[in-house]
Amino acid sequence: MRNLLFIASFLASAIVLTALAQPPLGVLEIEVSGARNNKGVVLCSVFKDAKGYPDQPSLAIYKSRLPVRDRRVLVEVTGLPPGQYAVALLHDENEDGKMNTSMLGLPKEGYGFSNNVMGLMGPPSFSKASVLVKEGTKKTISITLRY
Repeated sequence: MRNLLFIASFLASAIVLTALAQPPLGVLEIEVSGARNNKGVVLCSVFKDAKGYPDQPSLAIYKSRLPVRDRRVLVEVTGLPPGQYAVALLHDENEDGKMNTSMLGLPKEGYGFSNNVMGLMGPPSFSKASVLVKEGTKKTISITLRY
Protein backbone atom coordinates (compact mmCIF):
# COMPACT_ATOMS: atom_id res chain seq x y z
CA MET A 1 0.00 0.00 0.00
CA ARG A 2 2.83 2.36 0.89
CA ASN A 3 4.50 1.66 -2.47
CA LEU A 4 1.24 2.35 -4.28
CA LEU A 5 0.94 5.77 -2.59
CA PHE A 6 4.55 6.57 -3.45
CA ILE A 7 4.01 5.66 -7.12
CA ALA A 8 0.77 7.67 -7.31
CA SER A 9 2.46 10.68 -5.70
CA PHE A 10 5.43 10.38 -8.08
CA LEU A 11 3.16 10.19 -11.17
CA ALA A 12 1.09 13.19 -10.05
CA SER A 13 4.26 15.23 -9.51
CA ALA A 14 5.61 14.21 -12.93
CA ILE A 15 2.38 15.29 -14.65
CA VAL A 16 2.39 18.68 -12.91
CA LEU A 17 6.09 19.28 -13.69
CA THR A 18 5.58 18.32 -17.35
CA ALA A 19 2.68 20.75 -17.65
CA LEU A 20 4.73 23.52 -16.04
CA ALA A 21 7.76 22.83 -18.25
CA GLN A 22 5.86 23.35 -21.51
CA PRO A 23 5.81 26.98 -22.63
CA PRO A 24 2.40 28.60 -22.93
CA LEU A 25 1.10 28.46 -26.48
CA GLY A 26 0.72 31.56 -28.60
CA VAL A 27 -1.93 32.99 -30.90
CA LEU A 28 -1.48 34.44 -34.38
CA GLU A 29 -4.25 36.80 -35.46
CA ILE A 30 -4.29 37.67 -39.16
CA GLU A 31 -6.27 40.69 -40.36
CA VAL A 32 -6.82 40.35 -44.11
CA SER A 33 -7.90 43.42 -46.11
CA GLY A 34 -7.94 44.64 -49.67
CA ALA A 35 -10.22 42.01 -51.21
CA ARG A 36 -11.65 43.44 -54.42
CA ASN A 37 -15.04 41.87 -53.74
CA ASN A 38 -16.92 39.51 -51.40
CA LYS A 39 -16.91 36.59 -53.84
CA GLY A 40 -15.46 33.25 -52.84
CA VAL A 41 -13.21 32.53 -49.89
CA VAL A 42 -9.76 33.35 -48.57
CA LEU A 43 -7.50 30.33 -48.25
CA CYS A 44 -4.98 30.78 -45.45
CA SER A 45 -1.92 28.58 -44.93
CA VAL A 46 0.46 28.98 -41.97
CA PHE A 47 3.89 27.39 -42.24
CA LYS A 48 6.35 26.60 -39.42
CA ASP A 49 9.33 26.38 -41.80
CA ALA A 50 10.28 26.75 -45.45
CA LYS A 51 9.26 23.20 -46.35
CA GLY A 52 6.25 23.57 -48.64
CA TYR A 53 6.02 27.33 -48.24
CA PRO A 54 4.07 28.91 -49.87
CA ASP A 55 2.57 26.72 -52.60
CA GLN A 56 2.10 23.36 -50.86
CA PRO A 57 -0.68 23.97 -48.34
CA SER A 58 -0.75 20.26 -47.53
CA LEU A 59 2.53 20.88 -45.63
CA ALA A 60 1.18 23.86 -43.66
CA ILE A 61 0.62 23.43 -39.93
CA TYR A 62 -2.67 25.34 -40.20
CA LYS A 63 -5.11 25.83 -43.08
CA SER A 64 -8.44 27.61 -43.24
CA ARG A 65 -11.06 28.52 -45.81
CA LEU A 66 -13.02 31.58 -44.73
CA PRO A 67 -15.72 33.64 -46.48
CA VAL A 68 -15.02 37.26 -47.36
CA ARG A 69 -17.21 39.79 -45.54
CA ASP A 70 -17.03 43.52 -46.26
CA ARG A 71 -13.92 42.76 -48.34
CA ARG A 72 -12.11 41.59 -45.18
CA VAL A 73 -11.32 38.36 -43.30
CA LEU A 74 -10.10 37.73 -39.76
CA VAL A 75 -8.15 34.54 -39.05
CA GLU A 76 -7.17 33.43 -35.55
CA VAL A 77 -4.67 30.58 -35.20
CA THR A 78 -4.44 29.29 -31.64
CA GLY A 79 -2.21 26.78 -29.91
CA LEU A 80 1.05 27.73 -31.62
CA PRO A 81 4.33 26.84 -29.94
CA PRO A 82 6.72 29.80 -29.78
CA GLY A 83 8.61 30.28 -33.04
CA GLN A 84 8.75 31.75 -36.54
CA TYR A 85 5.75 31.37 -38.88
CA ALA A 86 4.96 32.54 -42.40
CA VAL A 87 1.47 33.06 -43.83
CA ALA A 88 0.35 32.67 -47.43
CA LEU A 89 -3.11 33.82 -48.55
CA LEU A 90 -5.18 33.33 -51.68
CA HIS A 91 -8.49 35.06 -52.45
CA ASP A 92 -10.07 32.11 -54.23
CA GLU A 93 -12.90 34.02 -55.90
CA ASN A 94 -14.23 31.06 -57.89
CA GLU A 95 -13.66 28.55 -55.05
CA ASP A 96 -11.75 26.06 -57.19
CA GLY A 97 -9.03 25.65 -54.55
CA LYS A 98 -6.15 26.95 -56.66
CA MET A 99 -4.49 30.11 -57.90
CA ASN A 100 -5.84 30.97 -61.33
CA THR A 101 -3.30 32.54 -63.67
CA SER A 102 -3.23 34.22 -67.06
CA MET A 103 -1.61 32.68 -70.13
CA LEU A 104 1.58 34.43 -69.05
CA GLY A 105 1.42 32.84 -65.60
CA LEU A 106 0.40 36.02 -63.80
CA PRO A 107 -2.09 35.67 -60.92
CA LYS A 108 -5.73 36.46 -61.69
CA GLU A 109 -6.80 36.18 -58.04
CA GLY A 110 -5.64 38.05 -54.97
CA TYR A 111 -2.76 36.83 -52.85
CA GLY A 112 -0.70 38.01 -49.91
CA PHE A 113 2.07 37.05 -47.51
CA SER A 114 2.91 37.90 -43.91
CA ASN A 115 4.84 41.15 -43.52
CA ASN A 116 3.19 42.18 -46.82
CA VAL A 117 6.42 41.21 -48.54
CA MET A 118 6.66 40.49 -52.23
CA GLY A 119 9.23 38.43 -54.04
CA LEU A 120 10.98 39.23 -57.28
CA MET A 121 9.71 36.95 -60.02
CA GLY A 122 7.90 34.71 -57.53
CA PRO A 123 6.88 34.47 -53.90
CA PRO A 124 9.02 35.91 -51.10
CA SER A 125 11.28 33.65 -49.06
CA PHE A 126 10.10 32.10 -45.82
CA SER A 127 12.61 34.18 -43.86
CA LYS A 128 11.34 37.47 -45.32
CA ALA A 129 7.71 36.54 -44.64
CA SER A 130 8.21 35.03 -41.20
CA VAL A 131 6.86 36.56 -38.00
CA LEU A 132 7.72 35.66 -34.44
CA VAL A 133 5.03 34.28 -32.16
CA LYS A 134 6.16 34.44 -28.54
CA GLU A 135 5.01 32.11 -25.81
CA GLY A 136 1.73 32.99 -24.16
CA THR A 137 1.11 36.03 -26.37
CA LYS A 138 -1.14 37.08 -29.21
CA LYS A 139 0.68 38.36 -32.31
CA THR A 140 -1.54 40.39 -34.65
CA ILE A 141 -0.47 40.94 -38.23
CA SER A 142 -2.18 42.66 -41.18
CA ILE A 143 -1.97 41.43 -44.76
CA THR A 144 -3.31 43.40 -47.72
CA LEU A 145 -4.28 41.26 -50.69
CA ARG A 146 -2.73 42.15 -54.06
CA TYR A 147 -4.18 41.56 -57.51
